[in-house]
Amino acid sequence: MSASKDPELDRLLTCSVEELITAVRPMSAKDCERHARAILSRVGGPTFEQYLMRIVERMLPENGAGPPTDIDEYYFAVRDLFPHIPADNDVLGRLACLVMRMGQLRLKAHRNIVRQ
Repeated sequence: MSASKDPELDRLLTCSVEELITAVRPMSAKDCERHARAILSRVGGPTFEQYLMRIVERMLPENGAGPPTDIDEYYFAVRDLFPHIPADNDVLGRLACLVMRMGQLRLKAHRNIVRQ
């Protein structure tokens, strides 16, 4: 990963998992997306849209079953998009944390709009 001039992103990529969860929990969907896009840019990954499409495809299995509840399934669904990142690097887990939180917040907001 290249050097950054974004201290907040640097902190999200280097803090403990507990600190990451604490930092992500109060973020808005917009902030989660901004950080996710920055991570993808930094690691030279696919576009945000390509990454998100792979996650959504995993959420909608062809066999009609419900979405997986195990975060590992989402991790392995996108792992092949990042062959240049060592498996022991946790950046993809941090990316998943941000993207899943973003999705959660956007679905909740959509649900609230629909109910009004």
